[in-house]
Amino acid sequence: MIDNYLQELDNLILVADEIRDAKIIRRTVWDTDLEKIALYRYKIYFSDGSLLELTERMVEETDELTVTKYRFHWQDEKGTLIKRWDNAAHHPEIDTFPDHLHEGTDDNVLPHVKISGLEVLSTVIDAVSKNRK
Repeated sequence: MIDNYLQELDNLILVADEIRDAKIIRRTVWDTDLEKIALYRYKIYFSDGSLLELTERMVEETDELTVTKYRFHWQDEKGTLIKRWDNAAHHPEIDTFPDHLHEGTDDNVLPHVKISGLEVLSTVIDAVSKNRK
């Protein structure tokens, strides 16, 4: 499951015309008798100058994949935050705690359901594609 997920992520990066470059900062998979744990961090550069950082930690055990930690940070070419999806436990006032979205600024915190790096990457690719037209 983890291997398939990471392969899907890599395949999307390879085929998306909107992606100018991608760097794997970290990609580690530990396999034990009880579980498989993956931690990855990618920096993905888009044709519009924006940057998406994907960081995700997941655990696979007994045919179930659980994301335990994530942070997906998207910024424009000037370094200004566009959106950041994460599950850091610092906004207990949010209905979807700990999952939330920072939109436009760190202070603008909105409820958001848990989301995967694959979903975020697809969302950003679609947004960059629409802005090109």
